[in-house]
Amino acid sequence: MRVFIAESDPVSRRRIRRILRENESCELVGEVAEGNELAGLVGRSDPDAVVLCQDIVSNNSSVVPWLAGEIGAAVILTAATSGGPTVWRGMTSGAVGYLLKDRLAGELEMALIAAEMGGIFVSPPLLRQLFGYIEDRFGEAGIEQPSAQEIVRSLLPREQETLYRLAAGQSTEEIAQEMSVAISTVRAYVSRILTKLGLRSRGEAVSLAFRSGFYKVDRSLEIG
Repeated sequence: MRVFIAESDPVSRRRIRRILRENESCELVGEVAEGNELAGLVGRSDPDAVVLCQDIVSNNSSVVPWLAGEIGAAVILTAATSGGPTVWRGMTSGAVGYLLKDRLAGELEMALIAAEMGGIFVSPPLLRQLFGYIEDRFGEAGIEQPSAQEIVRSLLPREQETLYRLAAGQSTEEIAQEMSVAISTVRAYVSRILTKLGLRSRGEAVSLAFRSGFYKVDRSLEIG
C-alpha cells in the first residue's frame, strides 16, 4: 500500500514514518508538514492512503473530500484529541479512519488494513464519543430521518443485508465473502443504498443504521 503523510507535528510525523517503515506491506511515497504543500505533491505521488492530521483539515475543510474523491485515496485522520462532532464531520466528508495520535503505534496498521479492505476504523475512545454525538444530535432533536421501517421499505433484501453488515463493521471483502457475491456487487449495493437513502458516504450510512434502530448490536438481521 502506497501511503502519503500530511502531518504538521514533527514528532507525530516521525512516529508515523517509523510505523510505515516497519510494515513491509506499506511504502512511504511522500510527506508534507503544511496543507499548502499537499495539492502539489500528493497528486504526483499517487497514494493509496493519506494519513492526514486534523490541524490541516481545520484550515481547509475541502481537503478530505478532495483526497477521497479526486485523488481516490483512503483518508485516515489523526488528532491529539477530538470529540464527537469533529469525528462526525471527518467521517461523513469521506475519511475511512480517525485515530488518536497516542494510539498510532497500535492502531495505524489496523486502520490501513481496514482501508485496504474497504472498511473503516476509528479509535475506540473516539467511536464512543461519535455515537454519543449521534445520539445527542439525532436522538431527541426532532430532525426528520428515515426510520428503520422506512429503510426496510426503501431497500431490497440484499441491500438491507449489506447495510446491516456495514454497520456491524465488516469490510467490503468480508461482506462479499459472507454474501457469496463479487466485491464489485457489494460496491454496487452500497452505491444504491446511498442513492436511495439520500446519503453521501458509508459513514453516513452506518450512522443512520445505528440511530434509526435498523442496526442493533444485540439483534440479528431481519430481512423485510
